[in-house]
Amino acid sequence: MSTPMIILILEDNQSDIDLLLRELDKNGILYTPRVAKTRQAYLDALTDPYPDIILSDFSLPAFDGLEAFNIKQSTCPDVPFIIISGAVGEETAVEMIKNGVTDYTLKDKLFTITPKIHRALNEVSEMAEKRRINEELVIQNKRLHEIAFLQSHQVRVPIVQMLGLFRVLNLEDPGDPVNVEIMQMLQRVGESLDQVIIEITQKTSRIKQEIH
Repeated sequence: MSTPMIILILEDNQSDIDLLLRELDKNGILYTPRVAKTRQAYLDALTDPYPDIILSDFSLPAFDGLEAFNIKQSTCPDVPFIIISGAVGEETAVEMIKNGVTDYTLKDKLFTITPKIHRALNEVSEMAEKRRINEELVIQNKRLHEIAFLQSHQVRVPIVQMLGLFRVLNLEDPGDPVNVEIMQMLQRVGESLDQVIIEITQKTSRIKQEIH
């Protein structure tokens, strides 16, 4: 069974609240209402768990819908915010959307509210998925940079050391005691290089597994 969404309704007129609830019920939306009629009640309602969506009147006694939207932005910016108004001019509506309000509908056209709720929640879900993918890409890029560092630095250092040690080998006198010491050093450098290669292989394998 699906968990009911929390719908915060900011409206001071009980008749309008009843009409809105009736419309939501008629369309089979599974929800828990959280009603606020005043500014303080609205502030109190913006608590954890945050509402899944906010439906707000445009004109309120103590403040307006845009101010309510700005308050919401500082508390739970990802929560969709739909304004419901008795009369919103086209210029005002465009300005609201430009300011970040999710959508708006007229009180005499409440039949449009359900599809707008679904669309708003789908957009939130898509945005969350994009954020998740971007976060994974950031992590993968960080690991790729680590691998690049290992390849460019930690692989190169032992190779340079090995080449340097080969140069000081006394090839004219294989029995030179110095050669024994150099060979031991070469062994240690080779073991260190082998560990770096193992680490690169492990990091690369983890990235491949995460991608697939």
